[in-house]
Amino acid sequence: MSAVVIPFRFARRFPQIRKTAGYMITVPASHAEGHLREQLRRLEDGLRKKGVAEPLIRSEVASYEGAIRAHLWRLLIHQGGVA
Repeated sequence: MSAVVIPFRFARRFPQIRKTAGYMITVPASHAEGHLREQLRRLEDGLRKKGVAEPLIRSEVASYEGAIRAHLWRLLIHQGGVA
């Protein structure tokens, strides 16, 4: 028996998106990028372990990254510019 696993859209996990972007804004850019890469790698690994198809994994990771980066820009704009 097999099943198709469809995860809850990660780009809709607003508390985690806000937390990640909020952290990224407080650290140097190189560290922030490394942190984001690690978060995306963990998401990818977790979805793979659950048996999610590779095209869906790529889609989820890309949309989650886009949501984090969009929120990061909102935070930067709200603060009055890029540091």
